[in-house]
Amino acid sequence: MSDTRKLNPPASLTPASIPWFVLFFDLVVVAAFSQTAKTYQATPTWYTSAFIAACILLVYSLWAVTTIEFLVTEVETWTHRVIVLVQMTAILVGALSLGRGSGLQDAWGFAALSVALGCGAVLTGLRGRIHQRDRNLIIRRAVLLGVASLLFFGGALVPAESDVGGVHVVLIVFYLATPVAIAAALTLMPQLVHRDARERSHVIQERFGLILLIVLGDSFLLLLGSVGSDNTIAQPLFFIASVLLVFSIWALYFPELSRAAFPDTLRAGYARLGAHFLLVLSSTVAIVACTWMTKHSFPQLAESARQDGAWTALPIFTISASILWLTLLRDRRMSAQSVLHLTCSVVLLVLTLFGIFASDLESYWLLLAAVGVLIAQAILSLSAFRVASSVA
Repeated sequence: MSDTRKLNPPASLTPASIPWFVLFFDLVVVAAFSQTAKTYQATPTWYTSAFIAACILLVYSLWAVTTIEFLVTEVETWTHRVIVLVQMTAILVGALSLGRGSGLQDAWGFAALSVALGCGAVLTGLRGRIHQRDRNLIIRRAVLLGVASLLFFGGALVPAESDVGGVHVVLIVFYLATPVAIAAALTLMPQLVHRDARERSHVIQERFGLILLIVLGDSFLLLLGSVGSDNTIAQPLFFIASVLLVFSIWALYFPELSRAAFPDTLRAGYARLGAHFLLVLSSTVAIVACTWMTKHSFPQLAESARQDGAWTALPIFTISASILWLTLLRDRRMSAQSVLHLTCSVVLLVLTLFGIFASDLESYWLLLAAVGVLIAQAILSLSAFRVASSVA
């Protein structure tokens, strides 16, 4: 029996249309998201935040390339599975290299990212029959992934102490290679919005929903680690806030926005991808922040704030902003739901700005207040959705 399995979707698309191996890949990607955010959870500076965003965006781009290739390719073989298994291992090694003293060395991380991107290029090259309209896009994607892979491989060979004008060479390589990998992922969009791919839009939407759902599920694993050696929870208030935060994100996205059809234009498609990434990024960072605070007493939080800076409500604000963005893309007008999300986003922005100039512990209380605003936003949004559904 051939090991080749056709991936042409049935007339009625169901969650079973997504290969189980792709779901396994999702788990690994979310683990990399969480590891990336946890590495710097105690030092929430603006530079650190930008670096976290760049790292997660790089892994998100790898996820997009691999998962879409599995959905649009005409065959899935054991060759595909082995390559993705190698890629998953490389992504995990890359995430572990972010330890900065406690993790693997940068050279290991750069080599791992080189392998992961190289696997993406090979997967792209393994496409079966290629429609003429897609040929140039696929070639461009494979070339960009190959270039990014070579850049990271070069970074692995650079001595860690090398610098140019006081800037580490490895950082220069990272910020050069990451945009190339992102550009490779963006070449997917013309294929996704094409008429022939519209039949699979439901499955594509499920892919977006599942990666976010796994991010939310991972939060409970983080909460399990919040119990101290004395079998107590240092901050029960933050523990409750973490659980309610997860519920709020679910309530804001899944009952309503997860059902929205995938855009049929390039501009809207890019906007949809950007909004989804912002939601995944901010959800990951916000959950990691709240669960980290659950494990520390107020004196420890105050000391951390004095030394490394305190968390602000920025990740909560960006969750609300991404929900507003997705709602505007769906409704294409300023609907009642959009007004609700806009109002809450403005309130959260104010709390974020106050947090920047707040004292050590005040910033944590402002973060809790921001979680409260997001909970209220979720309850109001869910109530409005249920009312609209009953009327319809």
